[in-house]
Amino acid sequence: MQIQLHPITKHNWETCISLKVQKEQERFVAGNLYSLAESKFETSFLPLGIYAENKMIGFAMVGKDSEDGVYWLVRFMIDKDHQGKGYGFAALQIILSFMKSRFDVSPFLLLGVTPENTQAIRLYQKAGFIDTGKKENGEAIYRLELY
Repeated sequence: MQIQLHPITKHNWETCISLKVQKEQERFVAGNLYSLAESKFETSFLPLGIYAENKMIGFAMVGKDSEDGVYWLVRFMIDKDHQGKGYGFAALQIILSFMKSRFDVSPFLLLGVTPENTQAIRLYQKAGFIDTGKKENGEAIYRLELY
């Protein structure tokens, strides 16, 4: 399974905003249009298309939080038509490699997840993320040691 990351640009942003999660997952993740708008104001956030076989199948946004200086996996989603095929775990591995090589990051990466989003929690735990026991804006904060 070949997964690649590509920056969101004027050439692929419309494809990005057309990606959707399952209806019951919508309450767990901000839409991609919102995320792209947010990236224009949080300029350290980098929006990325997740590609499989040259087709965008998901979206991620990573970067350094301007308030706490910590690197976060701010957004992560796989389009509803591509879920359940192993793309999520494979994409997470590529994102983690990207974070280690692209950024002068801290030795850990954080993400927030709604506690009811058990499917995402299982995926993050499989990738090595650990629940910190902290909550922020109603989300459980998970941490992964990068080094």
